[in-house]
Amino acid sequence: MRVTRRIQVMTALTVLATATTVAPAHARAVSLVVLDWNIHGESADMQAIASVIRKSGANIVTLQEIHRKPGADQVRQLADALGWHISDNAHFGAGDNPGPCDKPQPGKAGNTILSKFTIAERVTIPLTNFATCPVNRSMAGVKLDLGGGRTVRVFTTHLSPGLSATSVARREAQADKVRSYFGSRSGIILTGDFNAKPADALSKRFVSAGWVDTGAEYADKPTLGNARIDYIYTKGVTTTSGSVLSTTASDHRPIVMRMTR
Repeated sequence: MRVTRRIQVMTALTVLATATTVAPAHARAVSLVVLDWNIHGESADMQAIASVIRKSGANIVTLQEIHRKPGADQVRQLADALGWHISDNAHFGAGDNPGPCDKPQPGKAGNTILSKFTIAERVTIPLTNFATCPVNRSMAGVKLDLGGGRTVRVFTTHLSPGLSATSVARREAQADKVRSYFGSRSGIILTGDFNAKPADALSKRFVSAGWVDTGAEYADKPTLGNARIDYIYTKGVTTTSGSVLSTTASDHRPIVMRMTR
């Protein structure tokens, strides 16, 4: 009898936990403005970066090549400049760190997600485990509380560069890990510097797996030189418009997408 009652209680708690993640039918859709940008590492002018972000109206920001060094914490600098709390509204996922083949440097480098919405959960997923060169890669992710029972999960990554067969295979293996991590889950925004063009096999596999390449529909313009290698993919999130911004604050151009959730 006690065992049966315990099972009933556990079942009820599970249903309740699941129910709290579903937005009420009458809840108003939340407007999201997502900006993704590779900011070119430690040379970035964070005040200039913040100015571009403010003008874009972004309430979710994903960045690659951002550094946290003693006396030069770019994540904190940007959070302060945007007026977002470093604990409640920012997540840094270490990766892109200088490896044994590079000059040793203090601190960490990687990917960051900042948002005006409160971060409810954080995760950093390693994508590589190189003992020597090249630089290791990772993916940072958060669950954002949009209010009214609504949530969205946002992830960002920076895949290995290079055009050699070895580099391409390395990058595709990292992308495979990214897709495998999500499986068939929905309600996700995935951004980053994928170092692949839309016609590349890597990019086509994301679309074949059900990811929406928002840039293909709303902002099919170069993000680095004359190539589009930075992406905002979605699953279960509606995109309404987008653009690639013109700025010289980095070697990459930021992508901005407007969405509802």
